[in-house]
Amino acid sequence: MPHLHQVAIVDDDPGVRGSITSLLRSAGLVGVPFASAEDLLGWQDREALACIVTDLHMPGMSGMDLQHALNSGGWTQPLLVMTAFPTSIVREQMTAAGARAFLTKPVDPDALLEAIEDAIRL
Repeated sequence: MPHLHQVAIVDDDPGVRGSITSLLRSAGLVGVPFASAEDLLGWQDREALACIVTDLHMPGMSGMDLQHALNSGGWTQPLLVMTAFPTSIVREQMTAAGARAFLTKPVDPDALLEAIEDAIRL
């Protein structure tokens, strides 16, 4: 059973990871930062995560690649996607594949917290 207060943050930008971690802390949640999709997929304590927030465009695996890996690997955590370059096609594809939210960067902090809370049903 996931810990309802642990949220994975997957973004190659350390500033974004730090900002979201601070935002989550202020809301009583715990951010677990990952610099890449590969780092998240290699993490052994996946059951501890209540939800995953990922960037779409990253070196190596993209957010869409991560979504495919999570789906095929049996991960059950809700996925929220952030991008500075949203397109309706990618939004539709990721939503159809199960993404719970598709947010445009810079992400409004209140919108992100609301999406996380909706995803994990706090």
